[in-house]
Amino acid sequence: MLGVAGCGLVPANRATASQLLTIARVRPAVLVIITDPESSQAQRATRAVIVASPQAGERIAVLSYRGGAVLASAVAPAPLTSRVPGPPAPLPASPTSFQKARYSQAVDHYRAMMRSARQALQGRQQQELASWAQSFATAADRRERSPDARNENLGAALGVAAAEFSSLRQAGVTSGTGKVIAIIGTDDATARFAPDPPAALEGSTVVVDNFPGDSDEENGWQASLVQGGAARAVLLTPITDDQLVPVVRQGLDGAVADTLTSVLFGLGQYRLAPAALPQLRGLLDLLTARYPDAVAAIDGYTDDLPTPGGNFLLSQRRAQSVKNWLVAHDVPASRLQTVGYGDTDPVAANTATGQPLNRRVIVIIDPVTAS
Repeated sequence: MLGVAGCGLVPANRATASQLLTIARVRPAVLVIITDPESSQAQRATRAVIVASPQAGERIAVLSYRGGAVLASAVAPAPLTSRVPGPPAPLPASPTSFQKARYSQAVDHYRAMMRSARQALQGRQQQELASWAQSFATAADRRERSPDARNENLGAALGVAAAEFSSLRQAGVTSGTGKVIAIIGTDDATARFAPDPPAALEGSTVVVDNFPGDSDEENGWQASLVQGGAARAVLLTPITDDQLVPVVRQGLDGAVADTLTSVLFGLGQYRLAPAALPQLRGLLDLLTARYPDAVAAIDGYTDDLPTPGGNFLLSQRRAQSVKNWLVAHDVPASRLQTVGYGDTDPVAANTATGQPLNRRVIVIIDPVTAS
């Protein structure tokens, strides 16, 4: 009876040869931090970026804001691997019902085993990267400063960063879109004059933390950095400097996040104001000229004041209004996804002055994921 039922002929219970499981990045990442070694505040921000954004195989260099001297450089540990059993052997050409049932059980067991193994490997990798990042940040803190460290020259530091990108390209390391330059330690004096970067920033994301300048100085910096080859220049003001780590992470992952700061909405409103048009046109250029095949997530937010229908519905309508504008300007709707988050994740305290900042839309573009 057992033989007729096929119990002796159940290859589904036997796995194929073992296989190698790895948590590998699709694209390597390069992070260059230009920091003021004489500023304790800048050093704290530098450490926060290093500790919060390690990636397997990431190349990282910390340069002095004052001349471009290399304070520390290293490569993060490579992705971990683990040997796991292979998938169940396929069913024979004419399986019995018993064999089908056993095969289904084996597949369910294999999937559960793979999920568990992947989670365990991810946990080990995160621990290893966290430990490495802490050690690297400490080494960067303790690096002895050169005697001429007071010779401030941001342009020279950007030149060193560009040379780092160039040397990696010549060595055959393709860093894709995961190139980030984080500038930490800008003061009032240096903010007045936009840097003169080399024309070799190679499509990187350049983020400036705690930028103290006015809107004209901010526009000058952005224009200069983009002319130097940066794909994106993000200047975080003292109000938004808590976004430093998220912007760095997005840049290393290849994502582009654009907070539509000019697309702020009135109380309970979701229609776009004329003041939003310049930034919307910039977003349109990203989606049509720079990243014509990318998909984008459009996230809407509100303040914490009650509204008819609820804040989640209002935030969804705000995101939808941006999507409608983009679709009307020939961006395919299939490339755009809208999500409303209500009053979650505020960027400012929900006070009379902070609530307008929370009525916002954020657009996250993935340049390497086509629709």
